[in-house]
This record gives sequence, structure tokens and C-alpha cells, in this order.
Amino acid sequence: MVNDKKTSYNLDELSVLVLDFSYNEAFKNLACEECEDFIKIFSIISLDSITSSEELRLLFYHLTNHPTPVREAVALKLEEIYDDKYFSPYIKEQFLKAIVDINPNVCRAICNLISKSIFLQKQLISDVINKINSLLIEINNNDEELGGFYCDALKIRKNHAKNKKLFSLYWYLEVLSICLDEENNSKALEIVKQTIKFNDYTIREKTAKILAKIDNPPIELLKFAKSDQNFYVKNQVYDKISMI
Repeated sequence: MVNDKKTSYNLDELSVLVLDFSYNEAFKNLACEECEDFIKIFSIISLDSITSSEELRLLFYHLTNHPTPVREAVALKLEEIYDDKYFSPYIKEQFLKAIVDINPNVCRAICNLISKSIFLQKQLISDVINKINSLLIEINNNDEELGGFYCDALKIRKNHAKNKKLFSLYWYLEVLSICLDEENNSKALEIVKQTIKFNDYTIREKTAKILAKIDNPPIELLKFAKSDQNFYVKNQVYDKISMI
């Protein structure tokens, strides 16, 4: 038995240990609230399948409100073994939280998973659009106080509250670019009309990525993205140049 009392680990540190659990042992460890985090991480790593909605729910339970190494291990494992047939409203809520996890590795893994599942894309797109619109309302209401999100802002300041909103907006826009379908083109268009004007080029880049997927996008928006000073923004609409 491992008696290490350390409570904070990263995946590089854990890689020097070798622990392997059977299928039943792994889920028994995950169900135990007193089980140490590094045991749970190796339990997650040991899994190669999911056979019930209860098991998937237990994995998703560890995807939020747990230490970073645990959340990251779950996100990476879900890329491998997630199964749409066990989807539920609880799973949806956990997805929406994990999309904007403070650890970009978790966000990236969840986005990769969503990109592989048309089912998930259809389940999440409306909620993601609502999340973006709510964020934009908050941003517009606090633009002056937080230091200017838009290109025409008089004051551009950096602070934690502003960065947190930009981080969440970035990842929700990424998921929108993954999930976007014809049915939601008009809603996406209303979003990009605002976000294409952001100071932060990463927001404009994700915006241009969405714009490139919208059927028959407005020429003026394409021109705006095409004339952006940032290469990564312009590159997203490169194949649309012939339309202008």
C-alpha cells in the first residue's frame, strides 16, 4: 500500500509511479470519497471502457470540483472511452463546466471529444450559444469598469475578472465553431458581429473561425476579418478571399 500523504500532484510526478487497478477496483476507488487523489488518478488511467450510466456519471463527477491532476486525467480518459449512449442532463451540465475549466488541457481534451461526436454537438450547441450571449451581456455591462474589451475602448487594462471572462468566451467560441450547424447560423452571426471587434486577437481568431463556417456570411464582416492586422485572424477566412 502507498502511504504517501502528499495531496497535490501533477501528471509528470505521477508518471514515476506504477499502479494498476482492475476494472472493479478502479470504480471502487473513484466511489470512495476518502481515497487519495493519486490513487484516483491511476484508477482513471487503468480504465479502458465504460459499461453503465452510473460509471460515466462517476467519471464526470471527477471532471469538476476536484484537483487539477484528477480533472485532467478524467478529461484525457474521456477522449478515449466516452460513450454517447450514457448521456444525461447531469453529463451535459458537467460538459458545460469543463469547457471553461481553468486548466486549458482539460478544455482542449473536452473540445476534442465534442468534435468527435455529432450527438454531443447537437446536444450542446443551444446551451453554448446561451452561455456566450450571457457572457457578452456581462461584458457589455462592465466594459468600462473592467478596462475595455473592444477595439474602440478608451482604456485597455488587464485584470483577473476581465481575463476570466475572456478565457471563458474563448473556449465557448471554440465549441461553437465545432458545433455550428445551419439551423444556428443566424444566432452565431449575431455573436460574431460583436466578438469580431474585441481587442483580444484570440477572440477575433475564434470569431473568424466561426464566420468561415457560416453559410453566405456578410461580405462586410469577411472584409473586416480579412483586413485584421493579426495573421491568425486573417488566416481563418483565407479560403473566403475569392468571395470578396
